[in-house]
Amino acid sequence: MTMNRYIPGYFAALVATVIACAAAVFAVNFAVDPMWYFGGNKVGTINYAFNERLSKVNLFLARQDQYDCVIFGDSRVTLLPEQRIEGYRCFNFAFSAGKAEEAVAYARYIADRGFRPKLVIMGVAAAAFRDKIGGTNIPAFIREFDDPKPALLTYLSFDAISMSLRTLLGDSPLDRVYTLDFECRVAPGAPDYDPARPVTDLMAGRFTGTHRVKFYDEMRQVFPDAELVGYVPPISAWAIDGYEKAGWLLQYVAALHLASRKFDRFLDFGVPSSITIDVTNTYDGTHYEPPANELIAQTLPDEESDEALDLKRIDEQTMLTIYRQRLNDYRDELAAGLAGAAPSE
Repeated sequence: MTMNRYIPGYFAALVATVIACAAAVFAVNFAVDPMWYFGGNKVGTINYAFNERLSKVNLFLARQDQYDCVIFGDSRVTLLPEQRIEGYRCFNFAFSAGKAEEAVAYARYIADRGFRPKLVIMGVAAAAFRDKIGGTNIPAFIREFDDPKPALLTYLSFDAISMSLRTLLGDSPLDRVYTLDFECRVAPGAPDYDPARPVTDLMAGRFTGTHRVKFYDEMRQVFPDAELVGYVPPISAWAIDGYEKAGWLLQYVAALHLASRKFDRFLDFGVPSSITIDVTNTYDGTHYEPPANELIAQTLPDEESDEALDLKRIDEQTMLTIYRQRLNDYRDELAAGLAGAAPSE
């Protein structure tokens, strides 16, 4: 009987403890905000990208009325500074390993939410047209036009508190981080680029998957009133030289030129140039530092640049000729890079 008298007290204490722990967990997650429900990190200077496919949706939905432009692409495109695109208020929806099919799914989702952009920018890397590129990773709520999981449920989970702790410890899951304004940057401590080491997956497959250009048609169908602008993100001149030596350059050029026909404007920043021959501009040959991406952002709407080819103004053969001429122009620098003495501007 005596024991029974204390059971309600023990139970009440247990419930109070559980509530207190849950409140503490939610408070930490709210302050760090690893999934960007509440505007991001409030206790530090960096936002880490633990799940861009979800966190960017949370961020966008909270600010949707602020934007009239949207950007899609893969991890290379996350580094494009949307704030530098003059005349528009852009949201960068790019995420790691992003594919055109996934971009169309996200476009349909935000269109269903009433979003009608004036400008749509898509990063188009030739890797999108390899014969095999793997499957898509589209969250169920995107496919079903549903709301993301509520913050309360997400932030009471062990996964979320783990993300918050990693943020507090400075343990980034990627080699990219986001500022408090959600501008993507190369993470501190990224390695130096060595042209003698081949770009990851450089020769992962030929560029025979050009049927995927259909997804750019689908993007235009989702946003028929928007200007559709595409661009090729910069890629190391040594990578382009590798394609030439392997006999793949013609196919590479053909795939990109075919894609360009689907856009109103299309600039190729992957052509060998002073940007892509400078090893200090990149840490791995495909992800480029702020100066390069700021130039791209300033150029995309309506400017011209010596660092890019306007593929709407030249034919495929001219494009190939320019590529080969640029490789020839940089032959000394390319050789020096492979010998361990890569040039920098």
